[in-house]
Order: sequence, then structure tokens, then C-alpha cells
Amino acid sequence: MLRATFLFVSALTTGVTIGRKVISGAINRKKQSIIHQAAEDARDRIRGHAEDYLRESITQFVKTVFVKALLLMMTWLGYRLGLYPHLAFTIVTILLIAIFLIRDIIVFFPTVRLIATKLHDYGWRPRKTVGEVVAALVFEQVLEEVGELEPGRTTKIMLALGGHNMDEMTKEIAREVANIARETSWHDLRPFMLASAGKFITLSTLYSVFVFILIRTG
Repeated sequence: MLRATFLFVSALTTGVTIGRKVISGAINRKKQSIIHQAAEDARDRIRGHAEDYLRESITQFVKTVFVKALLLMMTWLGYRLGLYPHLAFTIVTILLIAIFLIRDIIVFFPTVRLIATKLHDYGWRPRKTVGEVVAALVFEQVLEEVGELEPGRTTKIMLALGGHNMDEMTKEIAREVANIARETSWHDLRPFMLASAGKFITLSTLYSVFVFILIRTG
């Protein structure tokens, strides 16, 4: 009798263990699918934000350069039309350039300070810095978005049977997606960074040449 009871309990326990493994395996496969999709969404979002930021930055920079050039051109034209002597033209030009420089320092200082701080935090390695910053942002976003999803009763039961906890799984998904973002962020953002740097350098060079020619012809 005891032998039969023992065999029955053993068989029942084995069945539950096998069932739990099957459920846990299905949950893990689903989790990996969610992680993969979330990582792709995060990468698309990162690239989209980078493209929008680049477009807005370049547009604002072009407007600023245009206003600067227009003011300098008006100053030069006033001198050429004989409205004021060369000394006044020189003083006004110097004042305008000084105002432009002060304005640029005020506008760009917070960004420069933030970049310098992040670079210092991660050992002045741009690639690692970009990866860590992006990973931190992605982790918070994914954690918030996944945390807002309210699992149904069946999902909670399946998770419990599979030996999973919703909160822990949410954090695990966020960590995995953040790790993928960390590894891929430099590859995703490098084209935008290079394009942005190239356009800023080109526009700055053209503006500098314009100012040089304006001063020489004045």
C-alpha cells in the first residue's frame, strides 16, 4: 500500500514538474519575442529622435547664421553707402561679433557641460558614453511602458505556474532591451552624429569665410 502511494505521489510530482517546465519554456519564448520586438521599437525610436533632433538643430542653426549674416551685411552696406565712417563700422562689427559669441556661449553651454559631464563619468570614451546614456533612457522608458500593461488573470496564473513574477519579468525585459540598446546605439546614431557634425562644420566655415571677406572689404 505504501509502495503504491509512493509511486502515485512520485508520478504526480513528476507530472507537475514537467508541466511547469513546459509552461516556463513557453513563457521564456514569449519573453524573448517581447524583448526582440521592444528592442527593435527602441532602436527605431532612437533613430527617429536623432533624425528629428538633427533636423531641428540644423534648421535653428541656419536661421541663426542667416540673422547674423544679415546684420553684418546691413552694417557693411551702411558703411558702403556712407552713412557712417570706417571707425563706426569697425566698432559696430566688433560689437556684433562679440554679442554673437556671448549668445552662442549662453545657448550651447548647458549642452556642452552635459556632454563633458557624461564623458567624464564614463572615462572620456564617446562610444561607451553614448551606449550608457541611451541604455539608461531606454531602460526607464521600457520599464514604464511595460509596467503600464495590466496582465489578465490567465496571464498571472500562467506566470505563477511557470515560476515567474510579473515585476521581476518586467525588470528583466527592461534590462535586456537596455543591453541591446547599449550595444547597438553607436551603430545606430553614428550616421546622424557624423551628418550633424559635417553640416555644422560646413555652415560654420561658410559663415567664417563670409565674415572674413566682409571685414576685408570693409
